[in-house]
Amino acid sequence: MTICRRNALIFLFMAIAVLTASAQNTDKDDAELRSLVKRMTEAQINFKPNVLDDIFTPDYIEISPIGEFDERTKVLGFYKPEQKPGPAGPSTTVEADEFSIRKYGTFAIVITRMNFVITVDGKPVPPRSIRTMLVCRKLGGQWKIASVQYTGIRTPAPSKT
Repeated sequence: MTICRRNALIFLFMAIAVLTASAQNTDKDDAELRSLVKRMTEAQINFKPNVLDDIFTPDYIEISPIGEFDERTKVLGFYKPEQKPGPAGPSTTVEADEFSIRKYGTFAIVITRMNFVITVDGKPVPPRSIRTMLVCRKLGGQWKIASVQYTGIRTPAPSKT
């Protein structure tokens, strides 16, 4: 085998190894970002500001579902345990789907649809969905949420049949 051919094979194996490692990191980051979204929604539904405090960056901001600009302190205050509706209040579950994840080194944009199922007095309310865009940043080796914007998704009009 000639030196040139051997060097080409070595380069090919190195390129494959780098691409494989890069793909594994992408899969790992995607899984971590999806998990981060799940942790956030669970903390919101269960009114756990300590969890949100852990996963938000120090300069976190959001555009709320009603279009308000909310800084970190206001958001954490909204989720204080004493703000949680009592047992007679509404019960909510949420599921995120339709993920679009784009990464730019230590930053990522995550867009997802959040589907809410709400029950009031034991009766289900028509399901609702919102589109959520999260700006995430890797700090100290962990993904954190720097910003979120919530946009309502119009409920389809009932068919006229």
